[in-house]
Amino acid sequence: MLLALALSAMPFGCTADEKPPAPSATPPKAPEPRAHLREVRGDVKLKRVVGDEWISAQDGMPLFENDKVRTAAGASARIVFGNGGRVNLGEDALIGIAETRPRPGQQRTDLTLLKGQVDAALETPSTQSLSVSTPSATVQAGREIVFQ
Repeated sequence: MLLALALSAMPFGCTADEKPPAPSATPPKAPEPRAHLREVRGDVKLKRVVGDEWISAQDGMPLFENDKVRTAAGASARIVFGNGGRVNLGEDALIGIAETRPRPGQQRTDLTLLKGQVDAALETPSTQSLSVSTPSATVQAGREIVFQ
């Protein structure tokens, strides 16, 4: 009986001396953060794309594509992107980290402003791009600019 169980666990066509073929597909990579929260002040909340609840935001928290950040009255936060772009959120703001479709040689920062005001800056405007989408418009910039 024991021998029958051991044989039934092997893939069809393998003998006891053969090993089953290794899987050819590589496991999916974990997503890399697009940005990090910095200088969190007051009531700032974060909603992960994979979650349903708003959680309290903390300095240093990573932000991934389609995460959302909101600030309450009197609150603020800075979002620092991997390419050096910075976005300061004022009070009563709601933003989403947008999906990015990079162009060769151009580092992009994309976000969706759903409510409030952001102040954005690029570290190297000649090689960086910032795109802010709102419900009514999309603005792209390659220089320091304030969106309201």
